[in-house]
Amino acid sequence: MPENERGAGRQREWKLKKGLDAFGNMFGLNICFVIGCLPVITIGASLAATYAMAIRLQENEEETVLHGYIHEFKRSFKQATIAFLGFAVAVAVLLAEWILINTTTGAISIFYTIVFYLELLFVALIMAFLFPMIARYNTTLKQAVKNSILLSVGYFFSCVKILVAWVAPIALSIIYPIIFLHTWYLWLLIIFGAIIYGTSYTIRHVFKQNEQALHEAEENAKEEERKKLEEERQLEEGRAALEEGRMRLEAREDDVTDDDTESQEGGHGMTEAEREHESAKDPEDMSIQEEQKEEKVSQKPSQSEELAKNLQQTKNAPDQGKQQEQKMNQGTKKVTGAKKGSQGKKVQQEQESRQEKQEGQKRSEKYQEHVRIQKKQAEKRAEKARENAEKSKQNAEKSKEITEKAKQNSEKPKVQSADKTKVQNIIQKQKSQQNVQNSGKKGPSRGR
Repeated sequence: MPENERGAGRQREWKLKKGLDAFGNMFGLNICFVIGCLPVITIGASLAATYAMAIRLQENEEETVLHGYIHEFKRSFKQATIAFLGFAVAVAVLLAEWILINTTTGAISIFYTIVFYLELLFVALIMAFLFPMIARYNTTLKQAVKNSILLSVGYFFSCVKILVAWVAPIALSIIYPIIFLHTWYLWLLIIFGAIIYGTSYTIRHVFKQNEQALHEAEENAKEEERKKLEEERQLEEGRAALEEGRMRLEAREDDVTDDDTESQEGGHGMTEAEREHESAKDPEDMSIQEEQKEEKVSQKPSQSEELAKNLQQTKNAPDQGKQQEQKMNQGTKKVTGAKKGSQGKKVQQEQESRQEKQEGQKRSEKYQEHVRIQKKQAEKRAEKARENAEKSKQNAEKSKEITEKAKQNSEKPKVQSADKTKVQNIIQKQKSQQNVQNSGKKGPSRGR
């Protein structure tokens, strides 16, 4: 129990200390703001500097109020003064229109009433975040006005809270002067500082959300750019692979045409003397040559199969290119925007994404056309390669028939020579028998 009481006591002390620090900050900011507004024309610069210091004190970035206030007053003096003068002109125009509405009747009064409220809404949307925007960011006045409108529209509830915090006490003091007579010294001591310090919580929260959304948008944009570069690299690799396949097909076609010419020269370009010479060769040499030709013929189908594989790869290459283009288009279709508070940069990002999408579509159309042309050329080459392969097969079959005929012709002379020798032997035997008979007849005649 004592430890719990000590913890609760420390927490109360911390809350009390925090409350006193906030009260002291509001008091110091109020004094600086009132002093800075004394020349009247510097009200805008004083308001921007006070907002800058309030946000920095809440973020524990600054300890001394006076030194930081002077620095911020000098930094934002030009833009804040111009913004305040524009606000003063707008208030004067609105007052004139209000007087005109009260002095006129009928349709003109209704028209001016509509215009008055539209202008009042436009001025309110600008002024809710304009001076804190000037105090927080180093931008041009035009960009600050634009971003203020976008933040007011994107964070409309926060905008209403800020406007109520400023308008309600000022309107009560104007409508009921008795209230101002009893509280005028509080305006000089703490009310301005309390309004600025209190609205700074809401403004700081909006700025944090907006900065986080912008950071996420930048990260998404970088990621999308990296993905696009990767897809472009893959497309380049696909094109290189397609070109390499085309070169391989051309090389294979050249090899096939060379083989065809050699086979045609071997089959049809032989003279009669060469054929006789081939027929006179040994059967063993003929069989070896025949086996070599059969091996070549068996290798030809494998080459045609490789050509068919290359054709299939070239057919698949456009599909891969289309898939990569679809990925590119999907990547460009993704909207890389922030939340409602980052609508100021969303327009620029959407324009850039549209331009990138158009460029990507143009590149994809060019690449598709290129792929179509390459596909047609590859199909034509493949058809030629197939025709050449069929011709080479036919030539190989013809050469095989020629070798068989030559083999048969080489065997016939040997059979004929063997038959001739047999006939000659028979004739010699007959002649020798006749000689023996003739010699036997001549011998008895001589003895007689």
